[in-house]
Amino acid sequence: MSGRGRVTTRSTQNDLSLMSTLLSSGPARTDIGLVFALFAGAAGIVVSEPAMFVSAIVGFVYVGYRNANREPDPTLTLDRALSTQSPAPGATVEVTLTVTNETDEPVADLRLVDGVPERLAVVDGSPRLGTSLGPGESESLTYAIRARRGSHSFDECVVAVRNLSGSAETRDAVEIDTKLDCEGSIDDVPLTGQTITASGRVPTDSGGEGVEFYATRQHHRTDPMRRVDWKRYAKTGELTTVEFRRERAATVICLVDIRVEAHVARREGEPDAVWLSKYAAERAMESLLSTGNRAGMALYGAFPGQRYLEPKTGRDQVLRARSLFEKAEIPDASRTDRNQSRRNVNLETLLKRIPDDAQIAFFSPFLDDDVVTDARRLAAHGHSVTAYVPDLAGKTPGGEISKFERDRRLRKLHGDDVRVVLWSPDEPLRAATDRAKARWSA
Repeated sequence: MSGRGRVTTRSTQNDLSLMSTLLSSGPARTDIGLVFALFAGAAGIVVSEPAMFVSAIVGFVYVGYRNANREPDPTLTLDRALSTQSPAPGATVEVTLTVTNETDEPVADLRLVDGVPERLAVVDGSPRLGTSLGPGESESLTYAIRARRGSHSFDECVVAVRNLSGSAETRDAVEIDTKLDCEGSIDDVPLTGQTITASGRVPTDSGGEGVEFYATRQHHRTDPMRRVDWKRYAKTGELTTVEFRRERAATVICLVDIRVEAHVARREGEPDAVWLSKYAAERAMESLLSTGNRAGMALYGAFPGQRYLEPKTGRDQVLRARSLFEKAEIPDASRTDRNQSRRNVNLETLLKRIPDDAQIAFFSPFLDDDVVTDARRLAAHGHSVTAYVPDLAGKTPGGEISKFERDRRLRKLHGDDVRVVLWSPDEPLRAATDRAKARWSA
């Protein structure tokens, strides 16, 4: 679980006799056979007659046959556990299904198939299990699924139990309420005090109207009476006015690295850094716009004219950003010198278009020095810059080297007061953001 918590639900529909199919039927005579076997065995001991012992063996065989063909009627409990309930799109989620025999009788043949959500693919293991269980025993199966954007509910788990001879089967579909939420919103995008004059929710270092106490000052004749510090007046007879910390709106440009160099993935079949950066930028825009801020979009590495969305308010801005992503073209990365010149021109053009009071949320894996240089240039021009870095370093020797080089670049950003949010595709984006904010305030 990596310390991220586990979501467990428990089925309350565990009586598997609800949907039974008896493959062979007949009146139960187990008790009669058992009585006969015991009587014959006892009589054989009393009269020392071998034939009576043989009769007892026949009776016990009959009892065993009837038990082997009896319709199974166990009581089972099912538990489904997820490694995380709110993964990022493309993340691998481990599912563990545990079945427990709650009766005093063994289950000779148990088979089950877990109800994997229709839109999610199994990438490791199998959602099927075949086993036998003694009284009170448990057995688990584990498999992994690939998360996709949206909310996904697990289907019913199909369970089949057969008797020892296989002549009778009990089958049921058991519902276990389990959901996977793969939206990954950022509840509170970290912003600095760089704001605009419009009212919002970003605390500033100035006094005025607000909710958080900021300071007191000498009373002016035009100050509203509700802001007079009456407690101080009662003690000293001096009129002072209470000022609260002003809250303003911010302008934020989400800058997304879409260059060829950024199209790297942790493993084959998983989303690459560009996809993850686009996803994170959309979530950030949604959060910013919902709190009254102005948000825009810029594409780092696209052709001029396809790379900038002017900051505005309103929900439609996210749709405009998605349209910008879809239309963007990436220059050929094979012409290094030409691309270097184009990169310089594009950054200068971007700096001219970005409002002076705008903050920058830079989404990139930061796998080369160019992107670090440009992030530092943005900060040098007076913009507050926060880097959102998808952590795609693998556990291989090559991955460790890549991680070492990336961390070296990120340390350069720290030296220029560029804040860094390092997030793994296996965790919710808001968890990484909250962790970074706690580190900054420490």
